[in-house]
Formats: sequence, structure tokens, C-alpha cells
Amino acid sequence: MINLHEKEEILLVMHRHWIVIAERLVLGLFILILPYPAAALIKSFDITVQYVSWPFFWFFTVIYSMLIVLFTFLAWLDYYLDVWIITNERIVDIEQSGLFKREISEFMINKVQDVTIEIPNMTATVLKYGNITIQTAGERSFSIKQVPGVYKAKEVILSEARKQRTA
Repeated sequence: MINLHEKEEILLVMHRHWIVIAERLVLGLFILILPYPAAALIKSFDITVQYVSWPFFWFFTVIYSMLIVLFTFLAWLDYYLDVWIITNERIVDIEQSGLFKREISEFMINKVQDVTIEIPNMTATVLKYGNITIQTAGERSFSIKQVPGVYKAKEVILSEARKQRTA
């Protein structure tokens, strides 16, 4: 995935929390099943629509279902391929946006000035995930969103930054 420098070792690999994709999968499933209760409701009331035939209804339902599955798969792919790697020398952010767009950012860990943790809501508090914002010496801000173990990540980053500065 990434090429490590000599004497560089991976300290922490972080992905988004599972609740992020669970929300999208539940929403996708809900939207996916919407046409089927509608068809049952139409049949139960014996509503006959003159200009619509059932084969066309089912054809468009299948097309609709395939599109929903495709968009849900793309959401899962974005979730699965977003990764943050913290080594003893640098922090690497691999951000997948869509099917073919990937952005890879990295900065040296000795440039870290400040690490801020944000726990945005009650769900994040209960499930112990949050956002990390890292301020670098070049006044650039770097965000890691919706990841578990934010306190551990903060300690790892700050302790490695201290080690790099004193070495």
C-alpha cells in the first residue's frame, strides 16, 4: 500500500467507525424495499391503472433496485478504502472519493504542533468514536473524521512527535 522508509514502522492504522457504513447500509436497504410494499398495496386495493402494466412496473423496479445497490456499493467502497496510517515518521491519509478518484496526503510527524479531538454527538460518545484535527507547523490543518480510538491515536501522535523533536 505505502512504501515505508528505512527504520519506519507502522504504529496505528485507522478506518472510519463501523456505524458510519451501517447508517448508509440501513438507508440503502430501506430505499431498496420501497417499491415492493407499494406493489403489494396496489394489488391489495385492486387498483387497476389503465396505462401501466405490471411487466413495466417490475422492469423499472429492477432497474431502480440495481441503481440503489450500485450506490450502496460505492458508499461501502468509499468507507473501506479510506484509511489513515500513523507511523513513527509520518501520517498518511488515503482518501477514496468515488470509484476512480483517490487522494493521498502525508506529512512528517515531527511537524505536528497540536492535536484536537472532537466527539460530535451522543452516538459518538456511546460508541467511542470522533474526529481528530492535527495542526502542523506550516499552519496546515489535517482532519481525520469518524474514527474509533481517538484518545489512543492522540497519545500515539503526540508521543511520537515529542520523540522526533528530542531525537
